Amino acid sequence: MNDLSAKQYSKDEVDRIIRRALKMKKEDSVTHQELIDTAKEFGIDSQTIEAAIKEDREGYQKLKARRKRLRRRKARFHRHLWSYIIVIGGLLLINATTPGPWWFQWPALGWGIGLAFNFKAAYFPLQRDVASENSIIIP
Repeated sequence: MNDLSAKQYSKDEVDRIIRRALKMKKEDSVTHQELIDTAKEFGIDSQTIEAAIKEDREGYQKLKARRKRLRRRKARFHRHLWSYIIVIGGLLLINATTPGPWWFQWPALGWGIGLAFNFKAAYFPLQRDVASENSIIIP
């Protein structure tokens, strides 16, 4: 007969097992007191669990703030893109219907370079930008 009481579980296994048990119980949350009681059963004192709760909340708030900033950057890029399409389309139309050499490509190229930088900042932010954003919390 296997003695399951001697079995060791990794932190990831504990996390998966607890999540699965909550799902089987058809609940996806526990009360604060239940969390404290469970931690005590694992030999974790209440001060440590309270500190972990605080740290988790702060980390989650930073993550939410970062996601919000990224959504704003992407929305700004899309507004910029639509402006580019409309204005450059209008310049193309003007250039196509008036006599003379083609010139609309120059403003399209200049503005397009700025648009490319805007795209990169929205979808592929630099690591240093991410690090500096993590130190800022937007309410």
